[in-house]
Amino acid sequence: MPPSALPTLLRLRRAAREESQAAVRRAEDERDAQAQKLSNIRAATADARASFDPTDTVSLVSYHEFRARQEVLERREAARLLQREREVEVKRTHHTARVRDELAIDHVIERKKTEAEREAQKRDHSRMDELGRRSGGQP
Repeated sequence: MPPSALPTLLRLRRAAREESQAAVRRAEDERDAQAQKLSNIRAATADARASFDPTDTVSLVSYHEFRARQEVLERREAARLLQREREVEVKRTHHTARVRDELAIDHVIERKKTEAEREAQKRDHSRMDELGRRSGGQP
């Protein structure tokens, strides 16, 4: 691999990691927005329950129609929230695996670098020993 390839690969890995982190954040934001939407639906239902007049037939019928629509809406939005939560978990798992892979690759790169440095030191020592033997034998 050419020497200039390593910095490019590292930049690409960093960009992929950042994109993975951004995907997790986006999924969390979408999940939070969905949770807020569900909370608003539940609050509207509770407000309607508190404000209707049970002695007025028209009010009672209107409330029950509203309540039925809200129940359908709440179930649909709860299902969407569950889906968003699954998406967050999938993206987190993907990101965690990416980070683990990066750490493993970093470990391998560091080990190879250390081995190469040791080999270079051994070669230098061997050369110095050889030079010392040559110069030691000649006055």
